[in-house]
Amino acid sequence: MHLRCLMTTQPQPTINEPYPAPPKLEASRARLCVVVGLDFTEADGPAFDQAARVAMRVRGSELHLLHVFHTAPSAERTQSLVDHLRLYVDEKATIAKRLDGVVVAIHIRGGTPVRALIQLATEVGADYIVVGSHRGLHAGDWIGGSTVERLVGNSTFPVLVATPVLKEPVKYDPPIEPACPQCVQARIASGGKQWWCDRHSQSVLGAHEYSCQVELPMASQDSAVTPTGIDF
Repeated sequence: MHLRCLMTTQPQPTINEPYPAPPKLEASRARLCVVVGLDFTEADGPAFDQAARVAMRVRGSELHLLHVFHTAPSAERTQSLVDHLRLYVDEKATIAKRLDGVVVAIHIRGGTPVRALIQLATEVGADYIVVGSHRGLHAGDWIGGSTVERLVGNSTFPVLVATPVLKEPVKYDPPIEPACPQCVQARIASGGKQWWCDRHSQSVLGAHEYSCQVELPMASQDSAVTPTGIDF
């Protein structure tokens, strides 16, 4: 793992100033570039872990960690932020040994989080922006909506939202059922041609459910199946 530390201050945008568009990247580029927003809360862990899983798929990929402050800190406070991020990355690298081969850069900037994330993503030619989601309502949400909502609504980059692991699962009505082991085995054995096991294939006949898995291009068409996969 290679660690770079970059500190820049981004000026505040005017009200009508547009967000920058992503640059046109070369199709032959092999590495992945991921920008991660960190705010020193419980949302940082899932955001970093999700970004690391994406970056580790291709050796030589880049992780750009960004913390945005609203009020310019002192030189001592800035150095403290950098040291904190360095320690955080070192601890994560110790746990996820596969971070070897991933370039990690630290960025400290001023301004609004949404614009700073999009600006950095534009500068580095990012493939994804990853942010963590907070559970519950925060005070800042009352002012102008959550940072995640504004980022997803305004970003010209794909945004991955990592959520923390819940201590208690959310209860749905009807409840979310686990995958049927026999159905999973049927998909594996048939290469995706058979989606349901014998028991469930009977229960979904005539129901508003349809699933299939084929290799592209889809050269054949089943006239018995509607375009939406739902037979009313």
